[in-house]
Amino acid sequence: MKKIGNARIVLFFAVLTIVLTWFVIFGYEQFLRRPFYAWVEAHYPNDKHLQDLIEQRVEHFGISTAVDVIVVTLLLRLINREQMKLRASEKRYRALFEHASDGIGVIAADDHRIIDVNKKFSDILGYMQQSLIGSHVCDLLRSDADRSSHGLLSNVFNCDQADGKTPEPAAWRDAELKIKNRQGNNLILSASCSALSMGKDRLFILIIRDLTEEKRLELEKREMERQLFQTSKLASIGELSAGVAHEINNPLNCIINFAQLLKDDGAALGDDQKKMLDGIIEEGDRIADIVRDLLTFARQDPPMRTLVAIGPVIENSVSLFGRQLEKDGIKVEIDVAADTRAVLADASRLRQVVVNMISNAHHALKAKRADEKVFRIVARNLEREGRPVVHIEFYDNGTGIAREQMDKIFDPFFTTRRDSGGTGLGLSLSFAIIRDYDGRIMVDSREGSYTRFTVELPADSSWEADYAESVAGRRRAEYSVDDGRTA
Repeated sequence: MKKIGNARIVLFFAVLTIVLTWFVIFGYEQFLRRPFYAWVEAHYPNDKHLQDLIEQRVEHFGISTAVDVIVVTLLLRLINREQMKLRASEKRYRALFEHASDGIGVIAADDHRIIDVNKKFSDILGYMQQSLIGSHVCDLLRSDADRSSHGLLSNVFNCDQADGKTPEPAAWRDAELKIKNRQGNNLILSASCSALSMGKDRLFILIIRDLTEEKRLELEKREMERQLFQTSKLASIGELSAGVAHEINNPLNCIINFAQLLKDDGAALGDDQKKMLDGIIEEGDRIADIVRDLLTFARQDPPMRTLVAIGPVIENSVSLFGRQLEKDGIKVEIDVAADTRAVLADASRLRQVVVNMISNAHHALKAKRADEKVFRIVARNLEREGRPVVHIEFYDNGTGIAREQMDKIFDPFFTTRRDSGGTGLGLSLSFAIIRDYDGRIMVDSREGSYTRFTVELPADSSWEADYAESVAGRRRAEYSVDDGRTA
């Protein structure tokens, strides 16, 4: 198509030259020839040969010059118009290049160095736009967060080629790269590479898109869906648990009472019979505790909300396990910031959450043989999405949680301590309690290494508890606060 267009232009100017030449000759013959001849004869009257020579040469020169001037003028106007179109096209595509929503880099095929980038490309990687020109693409994307990304770059751009040869990379689309930008932040990029021919030059177009925020939102969405699914399971099991608990409670109380009556009539019983009665009463009490937990779990009453100081709740809960933790060689560290805000909740229910966390950590540390067993509680003020929250961490270096069990630990009746009396209700109850107070509970664990439960509750921004003085009893806060010592 291009050759046909050029042939048409050549044909046009050939015809134009012939037509112009004819018009110039006609005009010369009609208007200039006689005056010019008269002028020559008047200046050279006696030299016929010189007259003919001047007339012929001036005619040839004048006609060719006139035709050339007209043709060149038209040609220049045509070229100027095409140049204006080219500049407008270049400006238009440059604007599209610079304002593209994805980062675009133009890379030379011979040495894999960057020729041009748009602003989005430099913003994603954290560099000034001009500073990227001339950089090797592997130098920019080398410091990735995992080796799989580096392997892809090595295969595509021969980043590890020792002999300096840079064979042409194969085109690839939507590859996921994990890299670090100039500031050292981890990024997840979607990258595509394609070849482009520009005459004798071979180029590669590298298009990148930052997926970091998208991946984070996707993880949060999955976590929210998991929690919604967990909530629906808790509601269903709560209804079932309430019915079962009420049906069990009455006959269970009868069993315990009858066993206690038999035990009270000690004169007619031997030692073995007393031990059996003690076992019946002990196991009955354990079943009663489970029933009570089920009823608490199934309770649909609106949660009580008063200002509760986290520090005293933690201190009182830990004191219940003090001697057991000390006996088992567990080092307890409590770090509650003095300015930690209060939360709107019920102290007794929050204490139930803390007790569950301490109990789980205690069992995990008892089961692990280690030189140093540490249980740590840390509470701090934080902000989430512009709102103040109280952030509480429960950390232990115990047995940890297996990866395949992580999605089940908040399920009702799921327990890893079934042989040692675990009911599987502690974390389910804790999950439901924190949810009732618009908070969230998360877990991070590595099997055989550690477990970290994180609880975040909305803080009351108008009140700050001074725990150092509150626990010491030196003064009371201005507000009426349930400090967790009442049941």
